Amino acid sequence: MEDHFSQKSFVSNLEKYSTNIIPTWCPGCGNFQIKAFLEKALRELKIPKKNIVITYDIGCVGNMADFLDTFGVHTLHGRAIPVALGVKIANPKLTVIVIGGDGGIYGEGLNHLVTATRTNTDITVIVSNNCLYSLTTGQTSPTTPKGAKTKSTPEGSTLIPIDPITFTKNVNPKSWVKKSDTKNPKDLQDKIKEAVLHKGFSLLDIDQECVAFGKLLKK
Repeated sequence: MEDHFSQKSFVSNLEKYSTNIIPTWCPGCGNFQIKAFLEKALRELKIPKKNIVITYDIGCVGNMADFLDTFGVHTLHGRAIPVALGVKIANPKLTVIVIGGDGGIYGEGLNHLVTATRTNTDITVIVSNNCLYSLTTGQTSPTTPKGAKTKSTPEGSTLIPIDPITFTKNVNPKSWVKKSDTKNPKDLQDKIKEAVLHKGFSLLDIDQECVAFGKLLKK
């Protein structure tokens, strides 16, 4: 009886920050890890749901807006960071997190990333970086390797990709900016928690391979 109760409580805690909506990502997508480890960090830090606001960009990872049970805003493409800044300014006591992809954060929203880094505002930006616009089926993004043949660059991309870590550190050398990878779950888990804990601006760039269109980058 006691073991059953403990197991039931454990399952309940795991579901604390989840809605009843089943994620619609492709099987094997790294976004499942990002969601699970973010929930784990929030649970371990014992942050009440009422004190959490997550702003979501448009894109595959932005669909997490349907799957996490906290206060949140599903923003326009590239506008997740300024909305998060506004929330934090309105109520500095809130834990404010941005969820976006390489397109929304490093493309349409790059100027907002610069502003957040310069002001060192206490928000956490988590980027699911697969080097493509995958929701629209595999076009070149700001982090696509030079020469990659994608749907929008069939002859190979001529653009130099953005290095998010170097770029952001050049804007503000004191900012918390780190990289992780869905192929290293322990490191990813630790860094998501570290990013949320950090007082000041934090950016966690997460490398992951798109299981549907990542093969475009290997041609």
